[in-house]
Amino acid sequence: MRPTNKRILDAAMQLLVKKGYRATTTKEIAEKANVSEATIFRNFKNKQGLVEALLSQHSPNRSSILEQTEGDLYKDLLHIGTCLLEELEHRKDIIKISFREPAMFQDVINHVTEYPQSMKQLLVDYLKTMGEKGVIQTGNEAEHADVFMSIIFGYFIHRLHLGDRVISMPQEKMLEHSTALFVKGIS
Repeated sequence: MRPTNKRILDAAMQLLVKKGYRATTTKEIAEKANVSEATIFRNFKNKQGLVEALLSQHSPNRSSILEQTEGDLYKDLLHIGTCLLEELEHRKDIIKISFREPAMFQDVINHVTEYPQSMKQLLVDYLKTMGEKGVIQTGNEAEHADVFMSIIFGYFIHRLHLGDRVISMPQEKMLEHSTALFVKGIS
């Protein structure tokens, strides 16, 4: 990506998170990025084009997550949970934008949910494999995946909105403890 476009996208992200889509103008974005407004229109067409470009920046490689599993239920779920939480953290600004004006950003919400949906399917497939190996009972893989992901999402959303004011447990410890409890519950 060209440095100019990166500056524009960084400025757009900061302003959209701070002010929202409606209140942010392309003129403000241009000023913050130290470019002309015409540069924004030439490179992104309009403000919606900026949002689409911001969304296209976030596309993780999910297949490598399963390749790094070892067949140890606790270690593997800890790895999957860590990857999910890290990706949510990476996407937190986009998620904030989708929360700020949800009616305007159905495309953003759809984009934000693509990764968790694919992670849920990855988790269901992993749990089915572990069930076939006799490590866990079979039949409730989707429900197990929902519960596991709810733990991760709950922690992420809490930290996003409240910081560490209620849940002060560090991320690594939370992942280790909740994964251990979860494994105990499904084993």
